[in-house]
Amino acid sequence: MEKSIQVDNIKGNSKSVEEKEKNKIKNETLTTELHFELLKQYAWLSSAIIGAVVILIQLKIITFDSSVYIPLGCFCFSIINSLIAQDFIVESLTKGKNIYDISKKVYILRSLSIFGLGLGAGLLTNSFI
Repeated sequence: MEKSIQVDNIKGNSKSVEEKEKNKIKNETLTTELHFELLKQYAWLSSAIIGAVVILIQLKIITFDSSVYIPLGCFCFSIINSLIAQDFIVESLTKGKNIYDISKKVYILRSLSIFGLGLGAGLLTNSFI
């Protein structure tokens, strides 16, 4: 009877290890998708704001002077950082790296992207005031 209990415990442990591995793979996939989607949204939002600025310039609501150059540069900086981070994720994953191994670099690039977006929006808003 004791032998059957030990065998059941060993089988139970192997199943829980398999489940943990499956969950880890699912979490890794979800984490990768979320990083990629956030970066895609940052780039999309920056480009949408650039489009809005171009429309405002065409409608002569704002003038195209030095107060607009820097925010446009910040938005471009945000787009470039987002694209670099997306490319870094793809290149690292094709080389067989884990998303958790590269998450620090992706976090830094993502933070720079949102910083450029926020700074550009703040400077653009300041030019209206």
